Amino acid sequence: MDQLQSGIRITVRAVIIQQGKVLLIKKQSLADGIRYTLPGGALEAGETLHQAVKRECLEEIDTTVTAHDVLHIADFFIPKLKPQPYTRHQLEILIQCQVPADYIPRSGCEPDKHQVSVEWLAIDTLAEHTISPHFFADLLTQLSSPQNTIYVGAVT
Repeated sequence: MDQLQSGIRITVRAVIIQQGKVLLIKKQSLADGIRYTLPGGALEAGETLHQAVKRECLEEIDTTVTAHDVLHIADFFIPKLKPQPYTRHQLEILIQCQVPADYIPRSGCEPDKHQVSVEWLAIDTLAEHTISPHFFADLLTQLSSPQNTIYVGAVT
């Protein structure tokens, strides 16, 4: 492992599931092509987890959400190349959220870098898409499992 960056980045992600579909942000870039990820981002100083996920949803998917339980927590080690090779330790916290019944997917006023749209994808088709980070696809398909584990440890 390259030099481990000091400090842990805490991120929250909204898991919004309705009628067998999950709400995802679609991103596109020359380097990575088309990929999907959960709405969310870094916790800011003084924010609770629920405050952060609500703010991130307003910024990225242009709606208020109701935040419920923490579904998963994972340690994620992200290799970075610039300014010199290092590894960022990120704590990913997935929170069950709900959008208003009349919500129509759309990007918010502060979309993620490379965000091109917001889409509902059927959970049973996630394997057909590139989900970023890749472990999200497995987690999302296992949410209804009675053996659902909240803390999943280190993921690669």
